[in-house]
Amino acid sequence: MAETRNSDMDMITVSSKVLGEICGIGDRQIRNLADEGIVVRNSHGKYLLLKSVKQYIITLKVTKAGQSVPVDLDQALDLDTEKAKHEHVKRMISEIKLAMIEGKSHKSEDVERVVTDMLEKFKSKIEALPSKLARKLENKNRTEIQRILMKEVMNALTELSAYNPADYYSEEYIEIEDSDEDFALPFEEDLIKEDFDE
Repeated sequence: MAETRNSDMDMITVSSKVLGEICGIGDRQIRNLADEGIVVRNSHGKYLLLKSVKQYIITLKVTKAGQSVPVDLDQALDLDTEKAKHEHVKRMISEIKLAMIEGKSHKSEDVERVVTDMLEKFKSKIEALPSKLARKLENKNRTEIQRILMKEVMNALTELSAYNPADYYSEEYIEIEDSDEDFALPFEEDLIKEDFDE
């Protein structure tokens, strides 16, 4: 019985003047909204009351929220589409978390911490070079000075080249070892024995 009432309501048509009075706008605005597909005209030039009022209200809400009005309101409000988008976002979040757990992706704060530490150590080594090398370079010829300087500069640069992925792991990291060996679930062996016993 509810379905009959609903379908009866869906079929009620009104003139542009009546629809304009219900919505609080003029006839001309109703015709403009019909051209935009917001209010629905049937083949006899009348307007479907229920669907037109619903779509007009939705348009007002969307416009008030500062968004542009979608061309196809039925598609824009499709619950299945929204759920699919939501599930897609959840899947992306899960993939990012998994990559972090496996150490394939790093949080920006972890990268910042490691790089800052590495650069501070490098800076300290470079700043220490003059006092460290002053005595070593006294009374040395040009070739020896170049060799000593090159050795110390290369030593300082190794600080920047010493990349260790483990330094970047977040607290969520879990070490997962890849194994090519076949393994049986604990209950699988019992099932195999049962088959032979029968």
